[in-house]
Amino acid sequence: MKVVRVQKGVLAAGLAVAIGLTAFRLHPSEDGLLPRIARQVAEFYTAARQEKVYLHLDRPVYGTGETIWFSAYVVDASRHELDSLNQVLHVDLLSPERRVVARRTLRLQGGRAAGDLAIADTLAAGTYVLRAYTNWMRNAGDEFVYSRRLSVWPASPIGSEPRAAAAPTTAFARARAAAAARPDVQFMPEGGYLVEGLPAVVACKATDASGRGLDVRGQILNDKNAVVVPAFSSRHAGMGRFAFVPGSGQRYHAHFTLPDGSTADYPLPAVQPSGYTLHVVDGGENFIVEARYRGVGGAAAPGPVQLMTQVRGVVAYPGPRTLSGDVPAAWRMPKKNYPNGIVHFTLFDAEGTPQCERLAFAQNGPAGLRISITPDQPSYGPHAPVQLAVRVTDAAGQPVATNFSLGVSDAGLSALDPNAETIASNLLLTSDLVGYVENPGYYFRSPTAGTNQALDDLLLTQGWRRFVWKQVLAGQAPAVRFGPEHDLSLVGQVVSEHGNRPIPNSQLTFLQTRPSKNITTGTTNADGRFSFVGIPVVDTAVITLQARRSQGGSNVLIRPDEGPAVPVQVLPPLPSLAAAPAGVAAFVRRSRQAQAAELDLHPERAAMRTVALSNVSVTAKRIKIPADDPRRLYGATGGTVVDFTDIPSAQSGLSVLQILQGRVAGLVITGQAPNLSVQIRNSGSPLFILDGQRVDIDFIANMPANDVESVEVFKGAEAAIFGGSGGGGAIAIYTKRADPNYKGADKGPAPGIAIVKMPGFSEAREFYQPRYNALLTNPPADPRTSTLYWNPLVRTNAKGEAELHFFTADGSGTFQAVAEGLSLDGAPAMGSGTLTVKGK
Repeated sequence: MKVVRVQKGVLAAGLAVAIGLTAFRLHPSEDGLLPRIARQVAEFYTAARQEKVYLHLDRPVYGTGETIWFSAYVVDASRHELDSLNQVLHVDLLSPERRVVARRTLRLQGGRAAGDLAIADTLAAGTYVLRAYTNWMRNAGDEFVYSRRLSVWPASPIGSEPRAAAAPTTAFARARAAAAARPDVQFMPEGGYLVEGLPAVVACKATDASGRGLDVRGQILNDKNAVVVPAFSSRHAGMGRFAFVPGSGQRYHAHFTLPDGSTADYPLPAVQPSGYTLHVVDGGENFIVEARYRGVGGAAAPGPVQLMTQVRGVVAYPGPRTLSGDVPAAWRMPKKNYPNGIVHFTLFDAEGTPQCERLAFAQNGPAGLRISITPDQPSYGPHAPVQLAVRVTDAAGQPVATNFSLGVSDAGLSALDPNAETIASNLLLTSDLVGYVENPGYYFRSPTAGTNQALDDLLLTQGWRRFVWKQVLAGQAPAVRFGPEHDLSLVGQVVSEHGNRPIPNSQLTFLQTRPSKNITTGTTNADGRFSFVGIPVVDTAVITLQARRSQGGSNVLIRPDEGPAVPVQVLPPLPSLAAAPAGVAAFVRRSRQAQAAELDLHPERAAMRTVALSNVSVTAKRIKIPADDPRRLYGATGGTVVDFTDIPSAQSGLSVLQILQGRVAGLVITGQAPNLSVQIRNSGSPLFILDGQRVDIDFIANMPANDVESVEVFKGAEAAIFGGSGGGGAIAIYTKRADPNYKGADKGPAPGIAIVKMPGFSEAREFYQPRYNALLTNPPADPRTSTLYWNPLVRTNAKGEAELHFFTADGSGTFQAVAEGLSLDGAPAMGSGTLTVKGK
């Protein structure tokens, strides 16, 4: 058996691997089909340099008005070592309606970062999604983005139940309705196919619209309704398997009883008259692999078959096998040849074409390193100092230097999500699978024969996503849409106004107006994509992009990248507090009390909080909007109107300000485009308004006149409606596109122009950790209840040890300390401990 490891240095099978874009050289004695494929796999991993992201949170559940504290780990997807390819991490919080409600951009240092996300008290309770990614990760597809569902309960002190969310979109309403539809049931034959006369194992997965498993039971029948499998039932999370031998010319279906007691029929995949099958059995220390073939009319296999296996680039392959009659080809693959993780089995025919695939899990010993957490006392009183001794060891008890993060939270919260993901379940399992995996921690927390069987059922129902064989075997380089980010960047694509065709060589002007002015230019590549890198942003930058075709036309659309596509899968609703799991009501009560205490402690923050009001009537004088032009959002009339549709030169490609020169008495425009200065005589610099929205002069200076229908200039008392900001007069521009009555107008973005608000790097706040002493006789209220302590960036010494210090708060109870981290060589580390706080 040949074993090839895509790792640093020179490894087995004569394959030398250099990390980076170095070419691979194969030893002459290793010439042949599988060595060539192994080389192509290694070249793919080296060129792709894929990454993974994991976020360790301070606790598993949250309430509205609270803060999510997180520690980020960005690693190489193959070795799981902390990665330094990118220095920018993006973190988003998506609402139940799948809208981004909070966003952070963090600077990575050696693959690590820490941050926080506030859950606004005006947000509705529900199931949220926390996602994190580097743009480089997205070269392989948005399914590589780290994603985790979070339960957010109604804990704001302003109400007792979830407030009504905004009216859902039509698509969202349809998704909600789909959640009540009949379950989705899928059947996946092991290896990929059902073949006439060959023994088959078929995995079954039943889920609701949100991806949660549903228990089903029933029978498998043929097209004459004869029972083929008399009894089937799912084992865990709606998944299970059954075995049978498909007959010639048969169609099969399942007759299932669903959770609500109703019954339904679901078809199985069609049976193929010929082909290959692949069967993998976990044999303890080895995987036992069998391959079979059935030819048309009983024809023999067209040559020997070969087996390729790999775990994150660690490739192992035995010699070829010949298929003869009903005797299967068989291999024994030792698990010790693989690191912990998903094994990708692929069966190749004699021509090197992949015929069957199967995933299994290799676990050689524990899934990660052990972190022991020991408090210095058996119990503590309020405001007492705590010292935690942390030690990280491997399976042999030897110390291991590790980067980790640690949170101490109410022990009861863990029971609300006992099978939440961990750094081990993410790096070793879910990050290499397609789609949502329910309760991933279940497979690793307390491994048993049952959980191992459930894990194998899961892998039978999942697809491989790290690469596509067709591309790898063709030597096709991985697509690169995003480059490594070392600083803030603005990327996107320029496409045709109609048809979304990429526009190559489009000329772009980049104009940053706030917090500082910055003007530069760029050109789109062959795919119409652009990238502006190294943008100086302190807080939030307002950027205007203008694009023209290489021939000069502005009939293009600019599409700034807004992050990964939002998943369409509906999120499951939370139950009411009355029907919630035990412990939720107590958590919500404590959270409300803590938030109220924090507002008492910091009353200045109350004015900064946005409070949702209901049943409030507001009476005010309504400014009449002229019926002849709904774009006059300010209700201003009486200015001097310039009709651009009556000016032939307005269609020649000149800018708005160039057309206005000399056409309005008292309006003085000087300079050379695009560096123009505008003054209204005896008033000063005017206010600019585009379709009712205030903009800067730099934006108007670059705006093509052929997009404009009319301009209205307000001078002196005419501009009083705009308040103090209109003291220098006002110039209102009305575009053709924003006029619903203009012929050919649509509701899409203005051609050739885009305005982007870009946040700068977020500065991580420090978790509130008061220090008490004996002289403090009347300490203020301590709002820490759910999370007592959070330290996102800790590193042990060479002996694998660290000490952490903090104080207890006002309340009593049992708290759980949870640590997660990563060793220097990429091994996940986990551990927990408890401490007790007694009341006075």
